[in-house]
Amino acid sequence: MSQNLRLMTVGLIAFLLVSVVTTGTTIYYSQQYTEYYQKFLSAQQNYTLLRGSVIQVNVTIDYQNGSYVIHDAVYLALNTTVLDALNAVADVNATYWVAYNSFLIDAINNVYSNENDNNRWWVYAVNGEHAYISAEQYTLEDGDQIEWTYQKY
Repeated sequence: MSQNLRLMTVGLIAFLLVSVVTTGTTIYYSQQYTEYYQKFLSAQQNYTLLRGSVIQVNVTIDYQNGSYVIHDAVYLALNTTVLDALNAVADVNATYWVAYNSFLIDAINNVYSNENDNNRWWVYAVNGEHAYISAEQYTLEDGDQIEWTYQKY
């Protein structure tokens, strides 16, 4: 066998080996990609199903002394109220008033309404609009922005 024939044979064998390894690697990673893509699609479907059963709101607590706390992306059940959202992010003291059939917020995170006769009371707004119903009666919608403010009157 001549030297050229041997080189061509070795070259052909090397080419076939590289082709087999490349094909095998391509098949392996293609299967892995398909498996991960299926998992991604499944996770995306689960997220969509779950996201349809909850709402996402933002809750801000403004103490009107230069400090405030922002709770972004608070996930709550459907038909959740402003009071439920507040209870989810803060320590809340509230008194139920039978005469008004509603709760009055006494304190948020131990900051009390009208503490030391300071004429400051906890009030809330949703999407920038002050509400005229009590917090436990206001049902939230997905994307609502709630702001509790320690307001002076």
